[in-house]
Amino acid sequence: MKVIFQVFSLCALILLPLQGSFAFTLLKTTTKDVTSSHHHAPFTSTRLFAKKKKKGGKKKQKNQQQSGFAWASSFTLKPFESSALRDLASFACASYEGRTGKPLAEELRGASDLPKVLWNAPIACVVVVDGSEEENGEKGDSASTNNNIIQYANVAALETFGFQPDQFDQLISSKDPESGEWKTPQNDVVKALDLPSSMGGDKTYQSDYKKKIIKGDPDISIENAYRWILEKSALIDGKFVTESIGIAYAWDSWVEGEDTLCRPGGVREVKIDVQELEEKIKAQGDAIRELKDQGLGNKDEQVVDAVQELLRMKALLEEVTSNSK
Repeated sequence: MKVIFQVFSLCALILLPLQGSFAFTLLKTTTKDVTSSHHHAPFTSTRLFAKKKKKGGKKKQKNQQQSGFAWASSFTLKPFESSALRDLASFACASYEGRTGKPLAEELRGASDLPKVLWNAPIACVVVVDGSEEENGEKGDSASTNNNIIQYANVAALETFGFQPDQFDQLISSKDPESGEWKTPQNDVVKALDLPSSMGGDKTYQSDYKKKIIKGDPDISIENAYRWILEKSALIDGKFVTESIGIAYAWDSWVEGEDTLCRPGGVREVKIDVQELEEKIKAQGDAIRELKDQGLGNKDEQVVDAVQELLRMKALLEEVTSNSK
């Protein structure tokens, strides 16, 4: 059975300065079919569960009871609850602030529980590591993006890749404590993901990073993103040695396809080519005049429809140009 949910919110025109001849229109009314694919799904979902009542009395079943340890281990800790990922989130934030002198997001300033605040912050944050390290300590070909895995991602990052907050295990890899091997999710998003685990040259920080991070339908790109090296120091043979443990990335918006700018929280801004819109208005006016030259009057259905479309495009142009001033 399909369950349809609608989220209604204010649709308004974003006040963004025109760059060249482009502007963006805000769309924030979405409809979600919960039986469809999870990829690029709207950010809010509701699930209903029904538990069937068993007939008859209670029956004893062997091996039904779990030990306390097995019961506890059946739960998956969220990234802000896991000790290792809490440390990694705090380390990434501290590293960014140490390099820039400011917090990654204003919400993080003075936060008492920084990992939890970062988890819900309106900025995407991921940590990418090289998963090709073998047991002998040597690394494989780090140029292969298949070796680059996500060790941490927050809610905004999950939204970027089309996942819900409770689907973090579909993106984040975990290391087996016994074998030391990475357990990487196997899905189309992870396979297509292209975020390097190293920075070329002597760079340790970049604030204008631009890359198509997923090639698919649609493509996903980030622009003006931040990335920085996460390094740790250790005392080895009486000397401090600095080692890179991965790359942290952060972005507050991303582009789906060619014309949809997205922001955390389900915000979608559709790019409008002002020059192209003006040309369409002119062509529509010419089409109306041609209809009238053919003998059609103002009350004829074809003329009425054509005029309504012309008025719609003129109103859109006026709204875009007035809000961009």
